[in-house]
Amino acid sequence: MGNLLKEKIKNKEKVLGTFFELGSMSVIECLGQTGLDFVIIDNEHGPFETESTMNYVRACDNVGLTPLVRVREVSRPAILKPLDIGAKGLIVPCIETVEQAKKVVEYGKFSPIGKRGFCPSRKDYWGYSHPQGQPIDVGMKHENEETLLILQCETVGCLENIETIVSMDGVDGIFIGPFDLSISMGIPGEFDNPEFLKAIDKILSTCKKYNKISSVFTGRFDDIDKYYKQGFDIVTYSLDANILVDGFKNIVSTVK
Repeated sequence: MGNLLKEKIKNKEKVLGTFFELGSMSVIECLGQTGLDFVIIDNEHGPFETESTMNYVRACDNVGLTPLVRVREVSRPAILKPLDIGAKGLIVPCIETVEQAKKVVEYGKFSPIGKRGFCPSRKDYWGYSHPQGQPIDVGMKHENEETLLILQCETVGCLENIETIVSMDGVDGIFIGPFDLSISMGIPGEFDNPEFLKAIDKILSTCKKYNKISSVFTGRFDDIDKYYKQGFDIVTYSLDANILVDGFKNIVSTVK
């Protein structure tokens, strides 16, 4: 199976998604009716384990949403399992060093790029999605091309090493976590601070230089179009929970 999100980016479409925190397949089904391109199933801050994540990935597949998973840490199980259950990409948080980035590639990409463990699994319908007799390395190459490793730049350490990290074979892109990045820079929440804006420009220009995916989170609706015009490939807007609460608050305040 191909990666529709990757195709949309290649076609220069405006790609928009949100964080999935509410933990219901019905929510996924509802989000699939909105025109969103993807959701990020949050294994870092959300309460989800592998089995529930698999069900949400399956629900995404059923409604045409691209399922991404934010993993909880840089470890082999945390990276391997979401890919094996069918996630089309991973958001890997709290990257601080080049060595951490190398570990992500080692765990998340098959040879010859990395050392991802091989096993038929839900990702390839336990091997039955491939023609019988297809060489193993053909499937491995397909997985390397169609599953995305997107590292989250939310620390000064990652910012300082951004060129080395982005240029790395196997790193498909960068996701900017503005809250933690601003905190790490000592300017928490100061998203209009010149130093913060300079950091955003540095990350974006580095992604463009190496033809890697550039992605950013925002909780401010007015920033969505601004980031597209700035050149970001992907914008992640808010959390499903926040959007739900804000939507009903607006209704209630209008009525009452």
